Amino acid sequence: YHIFYSWRYNFFKHNYSAYAHFFGGKTVTIEDYQIVFLPSPSSPAIGDNSTTLNFSVLKNNTNIYNIHSAVIITEKDSQTIVDQIPYKLYEFSDITIPYTFENPVDHTVTLQTRITGDEKYQTTPLVASFDIAVADPSNLIPFDELMIFYVTPVTLVVTGAMIYLHVKGKI
Repeated sequence: YHIFYSWRYNFFKHNYSAYAHFFGGKTVTIEDYQIVFLPSPSSPAIGDNSTTLNFSVLKNNTNIYNIHSAVIITEKDSQTIVDQIPYKLYEFSDITIPYTFENPVDHTVTLQTRITGDEKYQTTPLVASFDIAVADPSNLIPFDELMIFYVTPVTLVVTGAMIYLHVKGKI
């Protein structure tokens, strides 16, 4: 308890901040900038209102501050714009945008970022695009069907083969 209290006291007394950015996903590198895209879930389904589009805009793998970002979502094949999320100020370069996809097609998610203090990207946005497949949950194999018709029979066959080989002394 004392260690926690001491850490908490020093943490808030000195106004330390702890930040982390998204890891994994897809990364686009443009000059000194890295743009990370990590949707959650990684394969979203139509109508899922818990989907988030997560981005980290980094300079030399370090977070930056006071960026203005916008998102454009298009259908990949037709290039039809599905949605536009206007520019907004983000004090910190980790961005999470809730989004619900409506069509089970491949999409392109484009992040446009204006970076305060950068001569080039303050007026002309830094642009990074990412492809994402969106599934129709009615076309997915339900978990119970997957287990009953696919996983269970394969498991039984492999187990039976292992027992047979063990009995015959080959394992």
